[in-house]
Amino acid sequence: MKLHRARKAVLASLVLLANAAAAQEPLRPAQRQELWVSAAVTSRLPESLHGLLGRRYDRFRVRGELGYRSADVFFAGRQIYLDVNLRFKPKKWLALAFEHRFAGRNGTPGLRNRSIVQAEMQKEFGRAIAEYRFIYQHSFIEWGGQREVFRNRFQLGYNIPKWKFDPELSVEFFTWAGNKGWSYFGTRWQFGTQYKLSKGHSISASLIHDRERDKAWPTHRWIGSFTYTVNLRDL
Repeated sequence: MKLHRARKAVLASLVLLANAAAAQEPLRPAQRQELWVSAAVTSRLPESLHGLLGRRYDRFRVRGELGYRSADVFFAGRQIYLDVNLRFKPKKWLALAFEHRFAGRNGTPGLRNRSIVQAEMQKEFGRAIAEYRFIYQHSFIEWGGQREVFRNRFQLGYNIPKWKFDPELSVEFFTWAGNKGWSYFGTRWQFGTQYKLSKGHSISASLIHDRERDKAWPTHRWIGSFTYTVNLRDL
């Protein structure tokens, strides 16, 4: 009888240890591959505003971007979007901007809207360029979703002599201010470059790695991103 009880105790201990080991094993995030493509146009403000703004006229820039994303790991699924951006540079090293996005998403009727306010600071160190960008993002969705998001991006670029593909590496942190407090829910790594096709025409290409966190079933995504830009100010 005692031997039988001892065997039961040993078996029970082994089962508990196995369950504990399984519980401690971290969940492997789902892996996805995505594609982002877009076309953008950058221009000055209408000439009719030149008299009103005076010397500050040249400090403003407007930009429109039409794009497609097979998925956006942090905010939405497949979508076609239009961004309208107004940018102002009060200082050489500082840029302020407001942007609004209209997005049509797969399986969702109507348009989704979001607005951002951003501040971007830049400092050159020889051929290296360090940049910090802060974004406050508001999505027009029901309470309980990711309505208020704060984004902090740190970027380092380098101007390689006699080379047209100058590299840029950045990391961006996403924080949600929700009804349950603050949540640091994602990190975005990005490595890319820009190539000038001709005067006023350029193409940007980058590899993006998004990593979700602070959720039960996170997703990690590798994204190929391509943007063609026409700068009317240079034409």
